This record gives sequence, structure tokens and C-alpha cells, in this order.
Amino acid sequence: MSKAEERALEAYPSTSHYWNAEPDRNAEAREFYKQGYKQAEKDLELTWEDVKLLQDISHEVFAEVANGCIDYYQVYPTEQSFLEEVLKRFKEQRT
Repeated sequence: MSKAEERALEAYPSTSHYWNAEPDRNAEAREFYKQGYKQAEKDLELTWEDVKLLQDISHEVFAEVANGCIDYYQVYPTEQSFLEEVLKRFKEQRT
């Protein structure tokens, strides 16, 4: 069972049981949920162009510090702060 199917079943459990012949009232909702889940995964997927852009931005941010002859660790004391700056610029360029 795929992750989309698991999540859909969690959100919209089956209403049919082996002791009755009632159709599953949540079947259609589960199908729409799965389609939406798969589309969201596709929308969030990084392309090779995105990876290239991230790399370029990373080099650009690092070069800005190096060209300014500033201690890298004064500007970005942690790796996370550096990556947050890269991600911020990436989001700005994608929109």
C-alpha cells in the first residue's frame, strides 16, 4: 500500500464490512484524497534545475562573504543559518 493510500485510509476509513453488502461510502473521498496527495508530492518535488539553482545560490552566498573579507562564521555562525539564507533566496527566486 502506498503512502497516499495509507493516508487516505486514515482520513476516510472504509465503511463496508464483510457482514453487510453496503457500498463503501468513503471510497470516492479516498480516491480524491489520493489524487491530491500525489499531486502535492509532485508539486513539492525538486527538479534538476532546482538543484542547480540551490547550488548556484549557495556559491553566491558564500562568495559574498568571501569577497567582503568578513569572517564567514561571524555572518553565519551555524551551518543552519547559512542554509536558511540559501533557502530564503531559493524561495524568492522560484516565485
